[in-house]
Amino acid sequence: MEKELILKQAPVNITDMSEGYLIGYANVYNVKDLQGDISHPSSFVKTVSEQKAKIKIYKNHDSNLLIGVPSEMDVHDPKGLHLKAKMLMDTQLGKDAYNESKFLVENGFESGFSIGGYVMKRNPKNKEEVLEYKLKEISLLTKEQANQGSMVALVKSLHEKKELKQIEFLKIITKAYDNHNFSEDILKGLEAFLSLENEPPGGTHEAEPIAFIKTIFDNLITEK
Repeated sequence: MEKELILKQAPVNITDMSEGYLIGYANVYNVKDLQGDISHPSSFVKTVSEQKAKIKIYKNHDSNLLIGVPSEMDVHDPKGLHLKAKMLMDTQLGKDAYNESKFLVENGFESGFSIGGYVMKRNPKNKEEVLEYKLKEISLLTKEQANQGSMVALVKSLHEKKELKQIEFLKIITKAYDNHNFSEDILKGLEAFLSLENEPPGGTHEAEPIAFIKTIFDNLITEK
C-alpha cells in the first residue's frame, strides 16, 4: 500500500539566523500536531541517517523552488528535529527566501520550517504516536494568503481596516522597501504597491501583489 505524503508545520518560528543560514526546528517531539500526530523522539533517526545527503529545502513545499540544503540536522535534540539550513545565497531565489524570512522574524511575523514525507511506523498501542518518518523534503514557510486578488483589491481591503492597522501595515511595507538586501524584483513590487497606495481612489493597477506583500498582509491584517 502506497504511503500518503504528509506535510507538517513545526509550531516554532525560526530561532536564529547567521549570514546565509536559518536555524530552527523542522518538527517538535511529544506534542500533538494539527493532524493529531505525536512525533516520538526517535522518529527521524533512521531517515536522517540514510537520507540526509538527499534532502533538499524548498520554499512552501514547491519542488521548483529550491532554496537551500541541510547543513546540520540534530535528531537527538530533546525538543525536536533541529535544523541548520544553508541557504543558496548564490541564487536569487535562495537569497530572497533568506532575506524575506529574516525580515519577517525580525519584525515579529511568522516564518518557520515544515516537513514533507511519509509516516512509516506508528505505535501499535497508541496510533497517534509516530515512531518513524521518511523525509522527502523540508520547506521554509512564509505564510501567504492563497488568493488576495489584484493590488487594487488589496488596497481596498486595507482601507476597510482600522486606521491604526493601515498605518502599521504601510510602515512595515515602507521599512521593507528601504531594506537594500531585497532583490530588484521584490523592491519593484513594493514600490508598485506603495505608488498605488498614494494614488487617488479608482486606480486601475490590476497586477497581483507580490507574495511578500501578501504574507505581511495575512500576518498583520487578516489574522489579527
